[in-house]
Amino acid sequence: MINGVVSVLLAGTLAGSLAACSSEGNSTTSDEGASESKAASSDDGEWPRTIDTDNGELTLEAKPERIVSTSVTLTGSLLAVDAPVVASGATGENVEDLSDENGFFIQWSDEAKEQGVEKLWDKPSPVAERAVGYAPDLIVVAKNSGDSAFDQIDRLEQIAPVLVVDYSDASWQDVTTKIGEATGQEEEAEDVIADFDYRIDEVRDQIELPDGTTSSFIVFGDGEGAAALTPEAPQNQILSRLGFDLTEVPEDIKGDTSMGKDRGDIISLALENVQAGLPGDNWISASNSKDKEEELRSQPAFSTAPAVVGDRLYTTPPSTFRLDYFSANILLDSILEQFGK
Repeated sequence: MINGVVSVLLAGTLAGSLAACSSEGNSTTSDEGASESKAASSDDGEWPRTIDTDNGELTLEAKPERIVSTSVTLTGSLLAVDAPVVASGATGENVEDLSDENGFFIQWSDEAKEQGVEKLWDKPSPVAERAVGYAPDLIVVAKNSGDSAFDQIDRLEQIAPVLVVDYSDASWQDVTTKIGEATGQEEEAEDVIADFDYRIDEVRDQIELPDGTTSSFIVFGDGEGAAALTPEAPQNQILSRLGFDLTEVPEDIKGDTSMGKDRGDIISLALENVQAGLPGDNWISASNSKDKEEELRSQPAFSTAPAVVGDRLYTTPPSTFRLDYFSANILLDSILEQFGK
């Protein structure tokens, strides 16, 4: 049924008018309530406005009132600034310590439920036309990474204006600032960033840093290697601010193992290069799950490393895989728990 409606909408002039429509199709009473409350909260700022995005300039005629996020990662930043999100892309459902029954990240699951955010699609099966039923006046898309729908941008732009954000090597604060600008929630963005800045200063004074250097990484889900976090990785930006002396992957190890030209936050390491690529005296395994913990303890590429043998392996929860205001605070909680004085 949806496909039939979509073919008519995208072929005619209704695509342009959808953004101005009230709730139709898949939208619900909870969507309407969320949109109305957010729209009423503030109409500050000047509209229309033109924003520099990671896909060129975007002009928005009015403050968005119905936002569809195709990226489960970016939804967290939208909710952090109280943007009127009505639907969001998702990851796998009920992944332990990572996602809820909708596939929404657990760090902002409660906020999504309170706001009535609906599930747009699962990560493996994005269908651009599903956004139509929510009558959005703004669609948010990640430029790359696993939750990106950038390859469908031409179809999405027929439905509503599209904000493209490359979060791969940007801090969550930069992402939040950009989202605040696009949604008219600048003050809210400034508030959450200021709150986090205060907390990071607080935590820095409460921890005792480990001796020596530290390498941070994420273990591949299939156990066949690791993704070393670069200085651009949001997790490493926080660790650096806390005072950790972070290592980088040696140039002779990088070789052809880069994760691609469009990613600046991680460098892929095959098992045989794990120890050489992570030369730190201490290891921090970010977004660590029980399965990954077992891999670290049983796979010789990890288990024989000096940091593991010397009991200098530290971990952060699975929810710190992708950072937003909520998960960045979880990362701080984890560091404080393990390194607190």
